[in-house]
Amino acid sequence: MLICRAFITLKDGTRLYAKQVGKKAFCWEVTEEEYKAYLEKQKKNKKK
Repeated sequence: MLICRAFITLKDGTRLYAKQVGKKAFCWEVTEEEYKAYLEKQKKNKKK
């Protein structure tokens, strides 16, 4: 599964936008298991 975002957050907490480096989006490959774990984490955090 391919995930694409307009920005990424760096380790120091700043956001790096794709337009700053001449791209439309940052894309990376994730497995179905990683994606499901991410969704579960988001759902858990939303309840709090």
